[in-house]
Amino acid sequence: MNKKESLIRSFQQEVKRANQQTFPMYVDSFTNLWQYEFGTLDGLPKEIEHLIANRALELELME
Repeated sequence: MNKKESLIRSFQQEVKRANQQTFPMYVDSFTNLWQYEFGTLDGLPKEIEHLIANRALELELME
């Protein structure tokens, strides 16, 4: 497993356990680490963008 796959897998597990208070921390931590490792968020996989949006809706953090 490469570094990107490892980060994605870890993030997916964290998001499943997230609640309204912890979700923003998990997203910030993941995006900061991704940007540090890869220099940009431009290459963020669409599956992660969808996961973030869907989970935010589930937790009623977005409408």
